Amino acid sequence: FALQATMLLQEAFDIHSNTTVGRSLPLRDPFKSEGHTILDLGAEMLTRGRPHPMIDYRLRAERIVQEARDSATAVLLLDVVLGFGSHPDPAAELVPALATARTIAEQNGRAIVCIGHICGTDGDPQSLPSQARALADAGMILAESSAQAVRLAGKILESINARGGRA
Repeated sequence: FALQATMLLQEAFDIHSNTTVGRSLPLRDPFKSEGHTILDLGAEMLTRGRPHPMIDYRLRAERIVQEARDSATAVLLLDVVLGFGSHPDPAAELVPALATARTIAEQNGRAIVCIGHICGTDGDPQSLPSQARALADAGMILAESSAQAVRLAGKILESINARGGRA
């Protein structure tokens, strides 16, 4: 997902990433965003000594809150992977982090848009419909595909840039 997002968004923006591709710029420190950042939390440098973020959502939840504290953050783009070997209830981990992020942004007079895609099926043990409902209720805009989620994030960023705002 991070590679796809980087490839699609670098057409219109300078993208920093820990998974560089094309003309993307290397992220100097994966623990701190630079400009428009696409971060693969499953990269080896971030999973050393800890479970993959598909299983353990702590790093993801912490990063969502960290990004919300950055006044330049306007859009969070997330993927949620369901299936065997993934967290048994991703929404239970993401909803509190998204609520905290929204509160932080609102306290600072701004908004954060969260866009996501759920990679899963009705047959997954996490229940795609209940995950989608919980995430949508938490304010996440759910796209039908990861590419659609990325393109929507790009349109929002273009709109912010056209108004002279930061993102």
